[in-house]
Amino acid sequence: MKINNWRSKLAVTLAAGGMLTPAAARAANLNTNLVANPGFELVDSGTVGAYNAPSILNWSGGPGFAYSHNPGVTGIPDYADGADPPGAGNWYFTANNNPGSLTGDFRAPGLLYQDIDVSAGPTAAAIVAGKGRANLSAWMSSYLNDNDFGKVRVDYLDAGDVSQGFAEISDSDPGPANVWSLNSGSGAISVGTTKLRVSLFGGVVNGGTDGYIDLVDVQVSQTANPQFLSLEVNTVTGQVQFKNQTGAAVQVEYYEITSAGGSLKPTTWTSLQDQNVAGFPAGNGSGNGWEEAGAVAAGVLSESYLTGSSSVGTAAAVNLGTAFNTAGAQDLVFRYAVVPPAPLTADFDNDGDADGADFLAWQRSNGLATGATKAQGDANGDGAVNAADLALWKSQFGGGGFAGPGALFRGVVTYVGAPVAAVPEPASVVCVGAALVSLVALRRRK
Repeated sequence: MKINNWRSKLAVTLAAGGMLTPAAARAANLNTNLVANPGFELVDSGTVGAYNAPSILNWSGGPGFAYSHNPGVTGIPDYADGADPPGAGNWYFTANNNPGSLTGDFRAPGLLYQDIDVSAGPTAAAIVAGKGRANLSAWMSSYLNDNDFGKVRVDYLDAGDVSQGFAEISDSDPGPANVWSLNSGSGAISVGTTKLRVSLFGGVVNGGTDGYIDLVDVQVSQTANPQFLSLEVNTVTGQVQFKNQTGAAVQVEYYEITSAGGSLKPTTWTSLQDQNVAGFPAGNGSGNGWEEAGAVAAGVLSESYLTGSSSVGTAAAVNLGTAFNTAGAQDLVFRYAVVPPAPLTADFDNDGDADGADFLAWQRSNGLATGATKAQGDANGDGAVNAADLALWKSQFGGGGFAGPGALFRGVVTYVGAPVAAVPEPASVVCVGAALVSLVALRRRK
């Protein structure tokens, strides 16, 4: 028999009286679960949903309601498939019990959520340095043979509660064979994030969004290398450069530096267009190289490569001249757009490249007219293996190049050359392996 111990009962009383704040004491810690009431054992039986399911404490919005692993003890039904997760208590969250909505379900993020403050302590230090990583896990199940599934999403919010990107996990085995299973994932936390918003909801509908979730775990870890490019500003000389310390090459097509206090010096900024060096060609006004934007001023410096991109190699530094006014405020914000790798449709063995092994897969199946799979050498998805697939393999051999709209990231800003520390930057729009932002055409300044 599973029963709540006296500590859980005390926590319920404190939470109901508003004396217990979610994750307040733990928010700054690394490598520890920051979610309050992650197993939904703190409930309020005085507020119920369908089937008399009690409401779940410590979570905002909703309210959300819990079904029970132990209906014989609680009197509340258990509709989830499979053996209970290890360490489960009496309760789990159900996405199909939202009486306050038109659908009766939680089908989107932000309807039932918990905010975790990461604006101070070790978590904040890791995020400011571009080294913060969100690690998510949760146990999930569903009802009978439904294809419904649970989802856990973490939005990276800035000081203005604007999402800077997100990480999300969902049930990996919905459907007839669905049982309680552990699902996990991770994502780089955007620079400028001060709050993590953890949302619970469900996907797909078979008569109701029966996605069940238990034992939610959200932790922040610190990576060895920054996950974003950094802008280094010398406070003595005014020299500015951006560096790649991520450990891998980054394909960049746009960057911008902004200063709310007007601390930039456009007249001594050495743009990529001005430099016209190998790998970073100057454009001629047609977007065929790097070109300065039209609205260059003390508050913003930016340029783009509209029809291509340049690789910033591992440990590389790109100089931008004396672009900082040393008498100005240290309030710079650095954003840049990365072009993602093009899909490798000719990676027939799914090992991350298009090479000789993939050619052999095509060769073995060359001539199949119908029913061919990608593993057999069908690169264009038409069900046949022929010269068209070979042509795609040739174009992707050794790599697939880069394609698609750039993903806009917020970079790290550090100040050197004087006894000042790297400072947290003001909030801004950032996408993290998530939201893609199409760049608009920028006018040349000259």
